[in-house]
Amino acid sequence: MRCVMDTTDPEIVFDEKGVCNLCTEFLDKRSKHNYQGEKSATELNALIEQMKLVGKGKEYDCVVGLSGGIDSSYVAYILSQHDLRVLGVHLDNGWNSEEAVMNIKNIAKKLNIDYESYVLNWIEFKDIQLAF
Repeated sequence: MRCVMDTTDPEIVFDEKGVCNLCTEFLDKRSKHNYQGEKSATELNALIEQMKLVGKGKEYDCVVGLSGGIDSSYVAYILSQHDLRVLGVHLDNGWNSEEAVMNIKNIAKKLNIDYESYVLNWIEFKDIQLAF
């Protein structure tokens, strides 16, 4: 059994092998988003051209959320390699590690992208987290 969910979720359904509908749906969606060689490259290039077209005459072509992690850093890297004018944005919710903050600043500097950080009100953010 791979699922950690149980029937406390009223929407969950398990098949005869004990696999829930949420896992099945996730795996189905994920399978459609794998790198597919030339097809993926063509779709990426079309998206980049659309971003450049929409961004024409504006200060930036796109906004990228930067967390300091691998995923957002790689997205920023790929966009900068395609000569997009990127604004990097970070929402500081009080949970940042020193490494993450350093990574964000290094990515922005090395990729020569503008970067803005917004510090969220800790008390309000904590209340939101507790509500969830």
